[in-house]
Amino acid sequence: MPSKRSAESAPDNRPTEPPAKKRKGFSVGPANLPDGTYRRKTQKIKTDLIQKAKVKKAYAKIKAEESVSAPRKSVYEKDEEREDGQSDQETSTEIHPERMAMLNEPAPEPEPEARLEQRRPREREDRKKERRPKRSAFTKEIEIAEQRRMAAEKREREREAKQKEREAMARAKRPDQFGKRRLGRESSALLSRVQRMVGQ
Repeated sequence: MPSKRSAESAPDNRPTEPPAKKRKGFSVGPANLPDGTYRRKTQKIKTDLIQKAKVKKAYAKIKAEESVSAPRKSVYEKDEEREDGQSDQETSTEIHPERMAMLNEPAPEPEPEARLEQRRPREREDRKKERRPKRSAFTKEIEIAEQRRMAAEKREREREAKQKEREAMARAKRPDQFGKRRLGRESSALLSRVQRMVGQ
Protein backbone atom coordinates (compact mmCIF):
# COMPACT_ATOMS: atom_id res chain seq x y z
CA MET A 1 0.00 0.00 0.00
CA PRO A 2 1.36 3.37 -0.98
CA SER A 3 2.37 5.74 1.75
CA LYS A 4 0.19 8.77 2.44
CA ARG A 5 1.45 12.20 1.78
CA SER A 6 2.08 14.37 4.76
CA ALA A 7 0.22 17.67 5.29
CA GLU A 8 3.35 19.66 4.56
CA SER A 9 3.88 18.14 1.15
CA ALA A 10 0.19 18.49 0.23
CA PRO A 11 -0.43 21.15 -2.42
CA ASP A 12 -1.89 24.39 -1.17
CA ASN A 13 -5.18 25.32 -2.78
CA ARG A 14 -4.86 28.84 -1.40
CA PRO A 15 -4.17 31.58 -3.95
CA THR A 16 -0.55 32.59 -3.63
CA GLU A 17 1.21 35.61 -5.03
CA PRO A 18 3.44 34.86 -7.98
CA PRO A 19 7.12 35.12 -7.10
CA ALA A 20 8.44 38.62 -7.70
CA LYS A 21 10.35 38.76 -10.97
CA LYS A 22 13.82 40.11 -10.76
CA ARG A 23 14.08 43.24 -12.87
CA LYS A 24 16.83 42.98 -15.39
CA GLY A 25 19.00 45.99 -15.97
CA PHE A 26 19.15 47.34 -19.48
CA SER A 27 22.18 46.67 -21.64
CA VAL A 28 23.99 48.91 -24.11
CA GLY A 29 25.93 47.20 -26.87
CA PRO A 30 26.82 43.50 -27.05
CA ALA A 31 27.44 41.70 -23.77
CA ASN A 32 30.50 39.77 -24.95
CA LEU A 33 32.76 42.72 -25.79
CA PRO A 34 36.40 42.29 -24.81
CA ASP A 35 37.88 44.79 -22.39
CA GLY A 36 39.00 47.76 -24.45
CA THR A 37 37.92 50.97 -26.12
CA TYR A 38 34.49 49.80 -27.29
CA ARG A 39 33.54 48.25 -23.93
CA ARG A 40 34.55 51.40 -22.04
CA LYS A 41 32.55 53.52 -24.48
CA THR A 42 29.40 51.39 -24.02
CA GLN A 43 29.82 51.53 -20.23
CA LYS A 44 30.16 55.31 -20.39
CA ILE A 45 26.98 55.58 -22.49
CA LYS A 46 25.14 53.38 -19.97
CA THR A 47 26.26 55.47 -16.97
CA ASP A 48 25.25 58.67 -18.79
CA LEU A 49 21.79 57.27 -19.50
CA ILE A 50 21.37 56.21 -15.86
CA GLN A 51 22.46 59.65 -14.65
CA LYS A 52 20.00 61.41 -16.98
CA ALA A 53 17.16 59.14 -15.85
CA LYS A 54 17.94 59.93 -12.19
CA VAL A 55 17.96 63.67 -12.91
CA LYS A 56 14.61 63.41 -14.73
CA LYS A 57 13.10 61.47 -11.86
CA ALA A 58 14.34 63.98 -9.28
CA TYR A 59 13.03 66.87 -11.39
CA ALA A 60 9.61 65.26 -11.75
CA LYS A 61 9.49 64.67 -7.99
CA ILE A 62 10.37 68.32 -7.19
CA LYS A 63 7.87 69.60 -9.72
CA ALA A 64 5.12 67.43 -8.25
CA GLU A 65 5.92 68.68 -4.73
CA GLU A 66 5.79 72.31 -5.90
CA SER A 67 2.49 71.85 -7.71
CA VAL A 68 0.99 70.29 -4.56
CA SER A 69 2.35 73.00 -2.24
CA ALA A 70 1.45 75.94 -4.53
CA PRO A 71 -1.93 77.50 -3.70
CA ARG A 72 -4.49 76.92 -6.39
CA LYS A 73 -6.14 79.95 -7.91
CA SER A 74 -9.82 79.91 -8.42
CA VAL A 75 -11.41 80.50 -11.81
CA TYR A 76 -12.60 83.93 -10.68
CA GLU A 77 -9.09 85.07 -9.73
CA LYS A 78 -7.78 83.98 -13.13
CA ASP A 79 -10.49 85.98 -14.91
CA GLU A 80 -9.62 89.07 -12.85
CA GLU A 81 -5.92 88.71 -13.75
CA ARG A 82 -6.78 88.50 -17.43
CA GLU A 83 -8.88 91.66 -17.24
CA ASP A 84 -6.07 93.48 -15.38
CA GLY A 85 -3.54 92.41 -18.02
CA GLN A 86 -5.74 93.70 -20.85
CA SER A 87 -6.25 97.05 -19.15
CA ASP A 88 -2.47 97.39 -18.61
CA GLN A 89 -1.87 96.70 -22.29
CA GLU A 90 -4.44 99.26 -23.33
CA THR A 91 -2.83 101.96 -21.20
CA SER A 92 0.73 101.05 -22.27
CA THR A 93 0.03 101.68 -25.99
CA GLU A 94 0.29 105.45 -25.49
CA ILE A 95 3.69 106.85 -26.56
CA HIS A 96 5.68 109.04 -24.20
CA PRO A 97 5.86 112.71 -25.34
CA GLU A 98 9.69 112.78 -25.44
CA ARG A 99 9.76 109.64 -27.61
CA MET A 100 7.15 111.17 -29.89
CA ALA A 101 9.34 114.29 -30.29
CA MET A 102 12.35 112.12 -31.17
CA LEU A 103 10.32 110.23 -33.77
CA ASN A 104 9.13 113.47 -35.39
CA GLU A 105 12.68 114.85 -35.77
CA PRO A 106 14.25 114.33 -39.23
CA ALA A 107 17.08 111.81 -39.24
CA PRO A 108 20.53 113.45 -39.64
CA GLU A 109 22.38 112.54 -42.86
CA PRO A 110 25.46 110.40 -42.31
CA GLU A 111 28.87 111.94 -42.95
CA PRO A 112 30.72 111.06 -46.19
CA GLU A 113 33.22 108.88 -44.31
CA ALA A 114 30.40 106.94 -42.72
CA ARG A 115 28.84 106.47 -46.15
CA LEU A 116 32.10 105.05 -47.48
CA GLU A 117 32.30 102.66 -44.54
CA GLN A 118 28.75 101.53 -45.30
CA ARG A 119 29.61 100.91 -48.96
CA ARG A 120 32.84 99.03 -48.30
CA PRO A 121 31.25 95.99 -46.64
CA ARG A 122 28.81 95.71 -49.56
CA GLU A 123 31.70 95.84 -52.05
CA ARG A 124 33.46 93.11 -50.10
CA GLU A 125 30.31 90.98 -50.12
CA ASP A 126 30.01 91.47 -53.90
CA ARG A 127 33.62 90.39 -54.35
CA LYS A 128 33.01 87.31 -52.26
CA LYS A 129 29.98 86.41 -54.36
CA GLU A 130 31.98 86.63 -57.61
CA ARG A 131 33.93 83.39 -57.67
CA ARG A 132 37.13 83.38 -59.57
CA PRO A 133 37.57 80.44 -61.91
CA LYS A 134 39.67 77.78 -60.28
CA ARG A 135 43.09 77.50 -61.84
CA SER A 136 43.76 74.10 -63.31
CA ALA A 137 46.68 72.12 -61.94
CA PHE A 138 47.88 71.40 -65.48
CA THR A 139 47.78 74.90 -67.02
CA LYS A 140 51.52 74.90 -67.76
CA GLU A 141 51.32 71.49 -69.42
CA ILE A 142 48.29 72.59 -71.45
CA GLU A 143 50.15 75.70 -72.66
CA ILE A 144 53.19 73.63 -73.67
CA ALA A 145 50.97 71.15 -75.54
CA GLU A 146 49.25 74.05 -77.35
CA GLN A 147 52.62 75.52 -78.40
CA ARG A 148 53.78 72.13 -79.70
CA ARG A 149 50.55 71.67 -81.66
CA MET A 150 50.89 75.15 -83.24
CA ALA A 151 54.55 74.45 -84.16
CA ALA A 152 53.59 71.13 -85.76
CA GLU A 153 50.83 72.86 -87.78
CA LYS A 154 53.33 75.53 -88.95
CA ARG A 155 55.83 72.86 -90.07
CA GLU A 156 53.06 71.03 -91.93
CA ARG A 157 52.03 74.25 -93.74
CA GLU A 158 55.67 74.94 -94.71
CA ARG A 159 56.07 71.38 -95.99
CA GLU A 160 52.92 71.70 -98.10
CA ALA A 161 54.08 75.09 -99.45
CA LYS A 162 57.50 73.66 -100.44
CA GLN A 163 55.83 70.70 -102.11
CA LYS A 164 53.57 73.03 -104.14
CA GLU A 165 56.58 75.12 -105.13
CA ARG A 166 58.50 72.04 -106.30
CA GLU A 167 55.51 70.87 -108.34
CA ALA A 168 55.05 74.36 -109.84
CA MET A 169 58.77 74.58 -110.66
CA ALA A 170 58.71 71.12 -112.26
CA ARG A 171 55.72 72.15 -114.40
CA ALA A 172 57.39 75.45 -115.34
CA LYS A 173 60.63 73.73 -116.41
CA ARG A 174 58.80 71.45 -118.86
CA PRO A 175 59.25 72.76 -122.35
CA ASP A 176 56.25 73.88 -124.31
CA GLN A 177 55.03 72.23 -127.53
CA PHE A 178 57.81 73.94 -129.50
CA GLY A 179 60.57 72.82 -127.05
CA LYS A 180 61.13 76.30 -125.52
CA ARG A 181 61.30 77.11 -121.77
CA ARG A 182 58.33 78.79 -120.08
CA LEU A 183 60.06 81.71 -118.40
CA GLY A 184 56.83 83.34 -117.22
CA ARG A 185 55.83 80.28 -115.23
CA GLU A 186 59.34 79.82 -113.86
CA SER A 187 59.50 83.47 -112.74
CA SER A 188 56.13 83.24 -110.89
CA ALA A 189 57.27 80.04 -109.11
CA LEU A 190 60.58 81.67 -108.14
CA LEU A 191 58.77 84.83 -106.95
CA SER A 192 56.44 82.86 -104.62
CA ARG A 193 59.49 80.99 -103.24
CA VAL A 194 61.32 84.25 -102.51
CA GLN A 195 58.23 85.74 -100.86
CA ARG A 196 57.90 82.71 -98.59
CA MET A 197 61.57 82.88 -97.59
CA VAL A 198 61.39 86.65 -96.89
CA GLY A 199 58.15 86.18 -94.91
CA GLN A 200 59.90 83.82 -92.52
